[in-house]
Amino acid sequence: MKNGKDESMEYRVGVDIGGTNLDIGLVDSEYHIIDKQSVETKEVKEPGSMAEYIGSTVCHMLAKCCISAGQIRTIGVGVPGTANLEKGSVEYANNLGFQDVPFVQMIQKNFPGELRRKVLIENDANAAAIGEYLAGGYHVNHFIMITIGTGIGGGIIMNGKLIRGVNGAAGEFGHMSIELSGVACNCGRRGCFEKYASAPALAEQMRAALREESVDGRLVMNLCGGMRDRIDARIVLEAVRRGDPAAIKVFNRYLYYLSEGIANIINILQPDVLVLSGGIMRSGDLFLEKLKEMIHEKIYSRESAVNTWIGQADACKDPGDAGIIGAACIGLL
Repeated sequence: MKNGKDESMEYRVGVDIGGTNLDIGLVDSEYHIIDKQSVETKEVKEPGSMAEYIGSTVCHMLAKCCISAGQIRTIGVGVPGTANLEKGSVEYANNLGFQDVPFVQMIQKNFPGELRRKVLIENDANAAAIGEYLAGGYHVNHFIMITIGTGIGGGIIMNGKLIRGVNGAAGEFGHMSIELSGVACNCGRRGCFEKYASAPALAEQMRAALREESVDGRLVMNLCGGMRDRIDARIVLEAVRRGDPAAIKVFNRYLYYLSEGIANIINILQPDVLVLSGGIMRSGDLFLEKLKEMIHEKIYSRESAVNTWIGQADACKDPGDAGIIGAACIGLL
């Protein structure tokens, strides 16, 4: 024992880098987060600054919790892009502007001694799927999680193993085209799923409807203080909750796109379970049942006696915590 802590206990560190926030958590052997720190991603957006923040925050966290380096199994980092596990690099993360960044090496420079050897990297949506699957105790062979936030990502677990693909880029659901001549995406394609069904997409669809004067947007404009550029998904969802016809009209169109993409994924993979996570799902009570009905109408197997169970990720009270837990557990699946 040291300072009242049992040194035989083992812990893992999870770092979840999102388009909006960077979250760091200390995770115990039962997948509970015992300490957590967050910063806005834009505050540490350069790779060097991000690596430095991760190193200093983790070291401070371990000191505060009286946990030694020897008690840490892994320091896992979930990044929103293509992660090369063998090289420890971020090959491409369009939302961060990273390309061929030797991120593990950069992070290691900010750790002392044996902690350097414990840094691992994984795609953030893969990490979130691992976290939900393990912490949620899903006892199924085939599991998919789709994260709907700043972008759209996902994780695929088949036969209890995470599917990474030949280059680690499997599960990039957000870059499946659902409108072949649609909106240009910063990945280089047009009509990508996340350009129509992410949180920023919902906000842009609301702003477009107001610009075109096709809806009466008085409530939405009141909620954003009369400034259209302040409209975000939360404002649209709040207007929907209040029964605003303009917001409901826009949101119904958004659900059409969301259901199209999810139906495509089910048609291809037919998992036992598909769960939805991310910022949009904080308002899941407003639309999940309707969304499930829309998806069911579109899936090829709709007349089958057995179909994919669709639900909301609920392993953690804060949906974002699944990303931390999954990053901490990189390598377990």
